[in-house]
Amino acid sequence: MGDFDDSNNSPEREHHDSSPALSWSQNVSGVNTDTSYDRNSDHTSRQNYFSQVHRSGQMATGSGSDCSSGFHFNQSREEGYDFEFVLPREDKYDCPICLLVLRDPYQTECGHRFCQNCIKRWLRETEAEPRCPVDNAPLGEGQIFPDNFAKREILALLVKCPNHKDGCDTQVVLKQLQKHLEKCEFACIPCPNRCSHILLRKDLTNHLEEVCHLRMVKCPTCHTELQAEYLQDHVDICPLANVQCQFCGNDGLIREQLQRHLNNDCPKAVIDCDFKELGCKETVERQAMAKHMQHCQQDHMQQMCTTIVSLVRLLQFNPSTSIDITRQPSNQSGQGEEGEQQSSSLNALSGLLQASMALGPQLGSQPPQLPHRLRQQFSSDNTLSHISSDSSTSRSGETLGRRDEDRTVSGRTQVMSTVSMTSNHIQGADLEGAPRLPFHQDFEFQSLKCQNATQDESLARHEQSLVEIQQKNDTLERTNRDLRSKVKVLESTLADIEGRTCNGTYLWKIRNYSKFRREAEHGDTTAIHSPPFYSSFYGYKLCIRVNLNGVDSARGTHLSVFIHFMQGEYDDILEWPFSGRIVLTVLDQNPVCEQRHHVIETLVSKPHLAAFQKPVTPRNHKGFGYMEFLPLGILDNSTYIRNDTLLIKAFIVNSST
Repeated sequence: MGDFDDSNNSPEREHHDSSPALSWSQNVSGVNTDTSYDRNSDHTSRQNYFSQVHRSGQMATGSGSDCSSGFHFNQSREEGYDFEFVLPREDKYDCPICLLVLRDPYQTECGHRFCQNCIKRWLRETEAEPRCPVDNAPLGEGQIFPDNFAKREILALLVKCPNHKDGCDTQVVLKQLQKHLEKCEFACIPCPNRCSHILLRKDLTNHLEEVCHLRMVKCPTCHTELQAEYLQDHVDICPLANVQCQFCGNDGLIREQLQRHLNNDCPKAVIDCDFKELGCKETVERQAMAKHMQHCQQDHMQQMCTTIVSLVRLLQFNPSTSIDITRQPSNQSGQGEEGEQQSSSLNALSGLLQASMALGPQLGSQPPQLPHRLRQQFSSDNTLSHISSDSSTSRSGETLGRRDEDRTVSGRTQVMSTVSMTSNHIQGADLEGAPRLPFHQDFEFQSLKCQNATQDESLARHEQSLVEIQQKNDTLERTNRDLRSKVKVLESTLADIEGRTCNGTYLWKIRNYSKFRREAEHGDTTAIHSPPFYSSFYGYKLCIRVNLNGVDSARGTHLSVFIHFMQGEYDDILEWPFSGRIVLTVLDQNPVCEQRHHVIETLVSKPHLAAFQKPVTPRNHKGFGYMEFLPLGILDNSTYIRNDTLLIKAFIVNSST
């Protein structure tokens, strides 16, 4: 079987797995694409010829930076194209000055081609009469002209992506290289967040979503948007973050509720006794405060009495004298005198309160205050006293003076009586028939206050529940993504195990044949590859490539089948190049066994071909197989296709085992 025979009877050949754009370059039979080309073979002779230009620094040498991973296809470069071409190029495409492929070629009248910038710079910078660099013929700028024919030929040459060393296996015509580089997954680009990272374009999405410390993220609790590097600092102070009470261990709180919980609700928070201002220095847990109040009731009453006695002494009142004065009969009678006595008492009480407020700092605590209703009663009575005092303005000045003195003394007596009654009756206060103020009203107020606090806490708990539900939802979504990723890994592992355990015999089911066939005819998916399989458990890793609509000269007429070697885990211990046979079979699925006619072809390895060398990429670009394996006219509407499924079998025979 001829290795590169272009006859229809012997279509076996080495084939390059590439896009349809390069198929035209390999349609010529008898060309071994595995050969290499030394484009600098004549570099020495040319360098000697132009040694003077090299020494003066006028000649562009080509830095080779175009082939770096960070390549940018810059049309403004002065020297020629410095790319790795797929096929060996002819010398006529080389610039004699820069020794690279012509960029914007110009031709001289003497028939030589140069890069536009190279020849113009040569002519302008030559001190003597400018001459052709090749034949030394006189040459001026008016004697050169663009060579558009050569330019079209050069731009149609196939080149490898400058990022092929980083893993890009794309091959494209030179004219389309710029468009490819704008979307090449292996091009190095800086992070758009300006985080100083430079990475491959294919890794940019993961970097922006998971790695970049300048990416914008949301707080999981309050949903505030901020940069990722500040997220942890924000979580430590986030008002909606979950916190735990340090005393009672309640973990159903958020940070903004913690202080209110400690001040009002926490049963184990240590608080001061309510009688602290009167002298009690005990600090107990809130849940034990009722027990403390019950056990220390006598001490608290003693502290209260001591405080009242201290207040009386500071105000320098004599209770016995005040009582005797109030009991003296008055020469006046009637409603006016009674109103004056009320006014005197209340005025004296008001003066006593003002004095106690002024002397409060000397007591080391807040001055005593009367209940709110009692102060209102005093205010109304004081108003009546002013009305009564206005009715007595016609009396004599001497009598009025005596009454003022009696009013002052009587007021002081009334105040002392009220203070005494307050100390003996905790639940109310009487003042000359004033209504008693029971403490149950204060209890009702405290109850309403507690209910309000409870409702606030319930509302906060509901808000926290909503936040927790959102967090759980986010967690479930992340878990779902992780599980999907793990499932993909498991599926890949399972496929790898199936490929290893096939022991060199692999059966590939191509389902949805009609769909893939239509896509191949339209040029959408011209080639499909099988899952990888192995010649043995630790053997060679291979895959099958099928062009359902043919390839190159067999396009539209035959089914093309090729074998590609792939990088495996144990390539370093295997013998390379591969030596052996590969049997390819298209199975006939006729239900009647006697009527089955399988199409079988055997490939014999050729060690000098690149297709059988040790792969340097995940899948060897070079394939070996049959361009005209089976005519499409026989394949369609036959028993080779059953249930829209095509079966292809590969059997690997390794001669080294």
